[in-house]
Amino acid sequence: MRKSNVSFRNRLLIWQYEYRDAVIGVSVFCALALMKSITIVELQTNPVVATQRVMGVVEYIRVKPINPYAMVGHNLYYTYDVRLDDDNTRISIDDDVERPHLVGSLIPIERQHHKYGVDTYRLLNG
Repeated sequence: MRKSNVSFRNRLLIWQYEYRDAVIGVSVFCALALMKSITIVELQTNPVVATQRVMGVVEYIRVKPINPYAMVGHNLYYTYDVRLDDDNTRISIDDDVERPHLVGSLIPIERQHHKYGVDTYRLLNG
C-alpha cells in the first residue's frame, strides 16, 4: 500500500469542499428541529400552579370548520376574541363547543397561572 503525498490538512480541506453543502443542510435541519422541540420543553417545564375563574364579554367570533364537508352547524371550531371583566384585557380563545356564544354574551373562562408567570385561558362550558 502506497502512502499518499497529500497532507492531512489538505485532505481535510478537500473533504470540507466536497461535503460543505451536506453539512450545512444537516445543520439547518437540526436547528429547525431543535427550535420546535424547545416550545414543547418550555410547556413541560412551566406547569400550571393555580387556576382562577373569570368572566369575559365576547367581542368577535371567527368560525373555522375542521372538516370542510361537515354538516352546517356541526364540527365547527370557534375562535373568540374576549374582553375580560377584571382587568379589561383582550384575549383570544380557541375552542370546540356544542353551541356558539353570541357577540356581547358573558362567558366563564378559566385563567391558568403558570410557574414562570405566563397566563393561559380555557373556555368553560357552563
